[in-house]
Amino acid sequence: MKRGEKVLSFVKYEKELIEDYRRKLHEVKRSDEVGDVFIEFALKLLAKVIEGFNHEEYVEDVSFEPEIEGYKLSERLEKLVGEELMKKSDLPAILKRFAETAAHRWKQLKSDEEKTDFFKRPGHDLGKE
Repeated sequence: MKRGEKVLSFVKYEKELIEDYRRKLHEVKRSDEVGDVFIEFALKLLAKVIEGFNHEEYVEDVSFEPEIEGYKLSERLEKLVGEELMKKSDLPAILKRFAETAAHRWKQLKSDEEKTDFFKRPGHDLGKE
Protein backbone atom coordinates (compact mmCIF):
# COMPACT_ATOMS: atom_id res chain seq x y z
CA MET A 1 0.00 0.00 0.00
CA LYS A 2 1.18 3.49 -0.82
CA ARG A 3 1.28 6.32 1.64
CA GLY A 4 -1.98 8.25 1.68
CA GLU A 5 -3.84 5.45 -0.08
CA LYS A 6 -7.36 4.85 1.21
CA VAL A 7 -7.73 1.74 3.35
CA LEU A 8 -11.09 0.04 3.80
CA SER A 9 -11.71 -0.77 7.43
CA PHE A 10 -13.86 -3.53 8.87
CA VAL A 11 -12.96 -3.03 12.52
CA LYS A 12 -16.59 -2.30 13.36
CA TYR A 13 -17.48 -5.84 12.26
CA GLU A 14 -14.59 -7.24 14.28
CA LYS A 15 -15.93 -5.44 17.34
CA GLU A 16 -19.42 -6.83 16.70
CA LEU A 17 -18.08 -10.40 16.61
CA ILE A 18 -15.18 -10.42 19.06
CA GLU A 19 -17.10 -10.90 22.30
CA ASP A 20 -19.04 -13.92 21.00
CA TYR A 21 -15.86 -15.25 19.40
CA ARG A 22 -13.89 -15.15 22.63
CA ARG A 23 -16.78 -16.64 24.59
CA LYS A 24 -17.15 -19.49 22.13
CA LEU A 25 -13.40 -20.17 22.12
CA HIS A 26 -13.45 -20.24 25.91
CA GLU A 27 -16.28 -22.80 25.88
CA VAL A 28 -14.31 -25.17 23.63
CA LYS A 29 -12.87 -28.07 25.62
CA ARG A 30 -10.80 -29.88 22.97
CA SER A 31 -8.04 -28.48 20.78
CA ASP A 32 -9.48 -30.00 17.61
CA GLU A 33 -12.65 -27.88 18.04
CA VAL A 34 -10.79 -24.57 18.05
CA GLY A 35 -10.38 -24.55 14.27
CA ASP A 36 -14.12 -24.99 13.81
CA VAL A 37 -14.78 -21.87 15.89
CA PHE A 38 -12.16 -19.89 13.97
CA ILE A 39 -13.65 -20.95 10.64
CA GLU A 40 -17.20 -20.17 11.81
CA PHE A 41 -16.26 -16.63 12.81
CA ALA A 42 -14.00 -16.00 9.81
CA LEU A 43 -16.99 -16.83 7.62
CA LYS A 44 -19.29 -14.64 9.73
CA LEU A 45 -16.87 -11.76 9.21
CA LEU A 46 -16.74 -12.39 5.46
CA ALA A 47 -20.55 -12.49 5.37
CA LYS A 48 -20.60 -8.99 6.85
CA VAL A 49 -17.99 -7.74 4.39
CA ILE A 50 -19.19 -9.38 1.15
CA GLU A 51 -22.73 -8.73 0.06
CA GLY A 52 -24.70 -11.92 -0.67
CA PHE A 53 -21.97 -14.16 0.77
CA ASN A 54 -23.29 -17.62 1.63
CA HIS A 55 -20.92 -18.84 4.33
CA GLU A 56 -22.22 -22.42 4.18
CA GLU A 57 -20.74 -22.80 0.68
CA TYR A 58 -17.24 -21.90 1.86
CA VAL A 59 -16.68 -23.90 5.06
CA GLU A 60 -14.03 -26.03 3.33
CA ASP A 61 -12.31 -22.93 1.89
CA VAL A 62 -10.91 -21.63 5.19
CA SER A 63 -8.25 -23.46 7.14
CA PHE A 64 -6.85 -22.71 10.57
CA GLU A 65 -3.10 -23.15 11.06
CA PRO A 66 -2.49 -22.97 14.81
CA GLU A 67 1.22 -23.81 14.70
CA ILE A 68 1.93 -20.55 12.86
CA GLU A 69 -0.95 -18.60 14.41
CA GLY A 70 -2.39 -18.19 10.95
CA TYR A 71 -5.05 -19.13 8.47
CA LYS A 72 -5.38 -19.85 4.79
CA LEU A 73 -8.13 -19.06 2.32
CA SER A 74 -8.60 -21.22 -0.75
CA GLU A 75 -7.94 -19.71 -4.16
CA ARG A 76 -11.66 -19.84 -4.83
CA LEU A 77 -12.46 -17.82 -1.71
CA GLU A 78 -9.62 -15.36 -2.26
CA LYS A 79 -10.95 -14.75 -5.75
CA LEU A 80 -14.43 -14.09 -4.35
CA VAL A 81 -13.07 -11.74 -1.68
CA GLY A 82 -11.06 -9.96 -4.32
CA GLU A 83 -7.58 -8.56 -4.52
CA GLU A 84 -8.70 -5.10 -3.47
CA LEU A 85 -10.11 -6.30 -0.13
CA MET A 86 -7.09 -8.52 0.47
CA LYS A 87 -4.57 -5.74 -0.25
CA LYS A 88 -6.37 -2.47 0.50
CA SER A 89 -8.30 -3.27 3.64
CA ASP A 90 -7.71 -4.42 7.18
CA LEU A 91 -9.59 -7.68 6.51
CA PRO A 92 -6.42 -9.85 6.44
CA ALA A 93 -5.21 -8.22 9.68
CA ILE A 94 -8.53 -8.91 11.39
CA LEU A 95 -8.51 -12.54 10.26
CA LYS A 96 -4.91 -12.78 11.51
CA ARG A 97 -5.96 -11.45 14.93
CA PHE A 98 -8.80 -13.98 15.03
CA ALA A 99 -6.30 -16.73 14.15
CA GLU A 100 -3.83 -15.58 16.81
CA THR A 101 -6.55 -15.63 19.47
CA ALA A 102 -7.64 -19.11 18.38
CA ALA A 103 -4.03 -20.33 18.27
CA HIS A 104 -3.52 -19.15 21.84
CA ARG A 105 -6.57 -21.15 22.96
CA TRP A 106 -5.42 -24.15 20.89
CA LYS A 107 -1.99 -24.11 22.56
CA GLN A 108 -3.63 -23.85 25.98
CA LEU A 109 -5.85 -26.86 25.31
CA LYS A 110 -2.99 -28.85 23.75
CA SER A 111 -0.91 -28.25 26.86
CA ASP A 112 -3.77 -29.36 29.10
CA GLU A 113 -4.34 -32.47 26.96
CA GLU A 114 -0.65 -33.38 27.20
CA LYS A 115 -0.71 -32.99 30.98
CA THR A 116 -3.84 -35.14 31.19
CA ASP A 117 -2.30 -37.83 28.98
CA PHE A 118 0.81 -37.78 31.14
CA PHE A 119 -1.17 -38.56 34.28
CA LYS A 120 -3.33 -41.32 32.80
CA ARG A 121 -2.28 -44.79 33.83
CA PRO A 122 -2.07 -47.32 30.99
CA GLY A 123 -5.14 -49.55 30.77
CA HIS A 124 -7.31 -47.16 32.74
CA ASP A 125 -8.89 -45.15 29.96
CA LEU A 126 -12.33 -43.82 30.72
CA GLY A 127 -15.16 -45.75 29.15
CA LYS A 128 -13.05 -48.86 28.54
CA GLU A 129 -13.39 -52.03 30.52
